[in-house]
Amino acid sequence: MGAGAAFLAASALSVGSQVSNALQSYRNSKFEARQYKLQSEELELQKEVLTDQYRTKRNQLIGNAVAQAAASGVKVSGSVASSISNSLTEMGMEESYRKFNLSMEQNNLAFEAKAAKAQGKQARIAGLIGAATTALSSYSTYDYYWGSRPKVVDVTGQGTTGGNVKFVNGSYRG
Repeated sequence: MGAGAAFLAASALSVGSQVSNALQSYRNSKFEARQYKLQSEELELQKEVLTDQYRTKRNQLIGNAVAQAAASGVKVSGSVASSISNSLTEMGMEESYRKFNLSMEQNNLAFEAKAAKAQGKQARIAGLIGAATTALSSYSTYDYYWGSRPKVVDVTGQGTTGGNVKFVNGSYRG
């Protein structure tokens, strides 16, 4: 194997490695984006569980108040009803606050997923451009050192004139 062939083989390996790395970066970013999506789905389930928990708490609060009132023979009204109402309002506010926080986390995860996808696409494009640049540069280097060279044109003894230039008994290498 000559030096030119060895150079071309090394260049081909370099280009192949760059393409492989670019595609691997893209696959990694897709995997990362999928992980963010799964985390977002998990948060959605947490919101559903939270809704069920607060529904249960509200029902327990109302059931306990009615049971205590019935046991003592008192009608649920006045300050007792007001207290239940306030407790239910506070529970509703707490539930809304916690759901809002979960929604914000979901939004952040969605942004991270989009950023990961974009970063993967950019890495893939940059890697492919780098591979193409290496291929072109390698071809140019190969062609310069080992590729096709211009033929030696022998104009000895032709005495040809052309414009202001006259070649007499010399050789021209172009």
